[in-house]
Amino acid sequence: MLDFINPSHPSEFAILRLVAEAQEGGGDVFDIGRLCRNLEPSDKEGWEKAWLGLGDATEAKAKRELELGHKRTAMQFFFHANQYYRMSDVFLAGDELERRRDRFLKCQENFRDAAKLHSPTIETIKIPCGGEEYEGYLAHPINPAPGKWPTVFLIGGADAFSEELFFDGRPATERGWALVLVDTPGRGSSIYVKGIPSRPDYEVPVKACIDYLVSRPDVDPNRIAVMGISMAGYYAPRATALEPRVKAYIGWSGCYSVLEDLYLFCPNLQPTVRRLLGGVTDEQARQQLKAFTMEGIAQNIKCPTLITHGGHDIRMSVEGAKRLFNEIGAKDKTLKIYDDPAVGGTIHCSHDYWAHNVPFMLDWLEERL
Repeated sequence: MLDFINPSHPSEFAILRLVAEAQEGGGDVFDIGRLCRNLEPSDKEGWEKAWLGLGDATEAKAKRELELGHKRTAMQFFFHANQYYRMSDVFLAGDELERRRDRFLKCQENFRDAAKLHSPTIETIKIPCGGEEYEGYLAHPINPAPGKWPTVFLIGGADAFSEELFFDGRPATERGWALVLVDTPGRGSSIYVKGIPSRPDYEVPVKACIDYLVSRPDVDPNRIAVMGISMAGYYAPRATALEPRVKAYIGWSGCYSVLEDLYLFCPNLQPTVRRLLGGVTDEQARQQLKAFTMEGIAQNIKCPTLITHGGHDIRMSVEGAKRLFNEIGAKDKTLKIYDDPAVGGTIHCSHDYWAHNVPFMLDWLEERL
C-alpha cells in the first residue's frame, strides 16, 4: 500500500503531487486512493500497469459520457485520464523515449478533448522562437474585469508539461486572470515529441512567449506576471532578470544553481535532468549545468518578487532559495519558508499545503498586478 499522506518513497511523493492537483480537477482522490491500496513502493511494473488501466478506463468513460451528451462530465473524465496516463510514465527508464512519447501523446489527446468542452475557452497556441516552435495553451479568465486581461505565465519544472500545469495554475483564472502554459525547452511536447533539450538562457524562450502575449489585443502588456514551479524556480527568475516586461515574479520554490541546488543535492533526480538536457552523461550534465546559475544575474530582478519554499525540501535545497532571494535586486521582495511539519508545506513545492500556499501567492499577486 502506498501512503501519500506520510510519503517516504518517490512513488508516494508523486501521488501526493497528483492529489494536490486533484483539488483543482486533475483527478479523483478516491480513485487514486483505491489504486494506492494495491500498490507497493518498489513495484514499477505494477505501477505502470495500474495507472495505464485507470487511464484507459477513465478515458473510455469520458467517451461514453460524451456520446450521451453529458459534456461537463466527459470533460471531467478527460482531464482525469490525462493525469493518470501521465502517472504511468513516472518510473520509465530514461532511454524508453518512444514509450514516454506515446504516453505524453495520450495525455495531450485527453487534455485537448477536455479543453474543447471547457468554458471559458482554453486555446491551443504555438510560439515561434528562432528555428523552434513551442506548443501550449492560453486559458481565458473566468468573469474578467472590463478591459484587457492581466496574465500569469506559469512555467513548469523538470518533468512537468502544460497538460498537468493547468491544474496548478487554474485558480488564477478564477481571479479574472488569463493563464498561459507553454512547453518551453526541456519540457512537455518540446522534449517528448520534438527533442528540444533544456537550456540555461531561459530568457530567450520566455521572450518569445512574452512577444506573443503583448501582440494579443486581449492581454494587458503592463500586467504580465511570471510564476515558476519546482525546477522553474531557476527558469523563471533567469527570464525575469532579463525581461523587463515581466511586472511580477513568483517562485513556487527557488533555485540559485541547478547544479548545486538540484542535481548534486538530489541524486534521484539526476537521470531526469540528464534526459532533459538531451540524454547526456553525468560528466556532460555536470559541465553543462554550470551555466544554469543566477550568479551575477539575480540582482537584475527589479519587479515585485515572492518566493515560497518548503523548509524540509529534499529535492531542491532551501539554501538555494535563500541565496537567490538575498541577491535579488527588487525592493519589494518576500521570502516565505514553510518549516513546521505539523502545519504542512515543508516538502517540495509544498504539495501538501496547496489549499493555503496557492491562495497566499495569488493574494500577494493580486495586490501587485
